[in-house]
Amino acid sequence: MEKFLNSITVVIIAMISIMIAFTIKAAALFYTLFEIPQPELRLTASVLFAIAASLTMLAASVNSKLFIDTEGNHKFSFPEAFGICSLVLMLIVFKVFEPEVHHWTWYFKRIFLAFFLALLEYVFSKMFVKKYEEHNKTVNRTIELDKVQKELNKVRKELLGTQKELQKVQTEFPCKHCGTILKSTSSKKKHEASCKENPRNQKEN
Repeated sequence: MEKFLNSITVVIIAMISIMIAFTIKAAALFYTLFEIPQPELRLTASVLFAIAASLTMLAASVNSKLFIDTEGNHKFSFPEAFGICSLVLMLIVFKVFEPEVHHWTWYFKRIFLAFFLALLEYVFSKMFVKKYEEHNKTVNRTIELDKVQKELNKVRKELLGTQKELQKVQTEFPCKHCGTILKSTSSKKKHEASCKENPRNQKEN
């Protein structure tokens, strides 16, 4: 259970849930603001714009490394931007900015809930960015380890082949005159001394 809660899967599930909720909130807000006479077209436009906004935020979080400058600093911080946008969106959805005056408890409940939800979205988006970067580093390390292991296996095979060749050279002693393979240096010397191809033996004959 602890391993599952610490995995990127939990963060992804929570992040998808948050993005779906954000999409619904944004679609509802767009629907009230778009001045399109046909309700079907207004609903379609609202949903498409909300999905596009959510996917853009999700893509920005996944590709946060693209917003790093040459000094290694983030030029764009997705979690903070997402939290602020979510807070403002919730305040608008809760109609906090409308001119109609209500009791202070009415404002307190809505503002508190807006801050609470924005904080949750900020925390999970921040965690998602960190977990995704951590996951990518782990994957890259695994890929590098696989490459190193393959290179090591290749070197081992080459070394084994070299050792076999070396053993072959050490156990085979060819006659320098006729090329006959002998098993020891002493037998090689004896053979070379009496070898028919030895120029000395040919002179003697």
